[in-house]
Amino acid sequence: MTELAVGVVGAGWMATDYHVPAFTSHPRTRVVAFAERDDGRRATVERELSLPGYADAEAMLAAHDLDVVSICTPPSTHEGIFLAAVGAGCHVLCEKPLALSAESARRMAEAAERAGVVTQVGYLHRYYRNYERALELLGNDMLGDVVEVTIAHHSAPPSVGWYYNPDLSGGGVARDLFPHSLDVLCELFGEAPAVTGATVRHLRDRPVEDAARVSLSFDGVPVELSATWTQTEGVSRVLVVGTEGWLELDSETLQGDVHGRPFEFKQGSLPLVDIGVANLFPAGDEDAHTARIHDFADHAAAGDTETAAPASRGVAVAEVIDSVYERSGADGEGGR
Repeated sequence: MTELAVGVVGAGWMATDYHVPAFTSHPRTRVVAFAERDDGRRATVERELSLPGYADAEAMLAAHDLDVVSICTPPSTHEGIFLAAVGAGCHVLCEKPLALSAESARRMAEAAERAGVVTQVGYLHRYYRNYERALELLGNDMLGDVVEVTIAHHSAPPSVGWYYNPDLSGGGVARDLFPHSLDVLCELFGEAPAVTGATVRHLRDRPVEDAARVSLSFDGVPVELSATWTQTEGVSRVLVVGTEGWLELDSETLQGDVHGRPFEFKQGSLPLVDIGVANLFPAGDEDAHTARIHDFADHAAAGDTETAAPASRGVAVAEVIDSVYERSGADGEGGR
């Protein structure tokens, strides 16, 4: 069985804690090199991982016959790296957001389509088992017709400085956190939404927003999505109301009611035991980061371009976020 040679671009925590281990543990992929522009960080990771490091993606692509490129760098660099990788015939996994704008994302998606390579944007929420279970329930019309959806996603402010530089990040919390939820919503409704209203707020003295809210319409179904950088312990809660019931979920718990019958899951599993006082659930061992990277690797190994979230999904998500900034009166990069 042929292994796919993987090159990782960026050597921050996302690359070293998740991408390299996940590709290493997959039976069909092998990490052979990485690129990192910071000389000190590159030397450290070369020593720790025993992998050759390069100053940029172009040098790495020139030195190795790669099958896959995994992009773990600030959003402002995504398009250039993506296009270089696609031009070399590589399949590409790119961390979200795909690009700084929908225009940029379209160029990337069109290049990938012309090259016939496999692409995936690294959205995470769809790989939590509760989200998978919820999409299954909704896909089977267990709640009847969806009446409305509310999502609140709140997280600790990022510790890395480039998140607060709109030239590198493309915006603040809307560009950072909205993509995960928008991916799930596009999957649920099978279409991109219309944006009916949006606001962004600066809670602290930063050049990008700390709070954002958008009102969406999916063929007439209203959806309210909000996000903030406010909490040390993040929370992302989804409430879906249908004509025949409701469900509410986060990464840990999924509960609701269908036709008057309540249900509850923990990390996608039903209780092992119901002792009347409390439900006992199996121990959790969920790793959504590895699940998403392995899913992409499976598609890349098979040459299957129909991934869970190809570059075209990144375009749809970027269009919504661009509209958020336009409607809120912020500039196109989420600044003041």
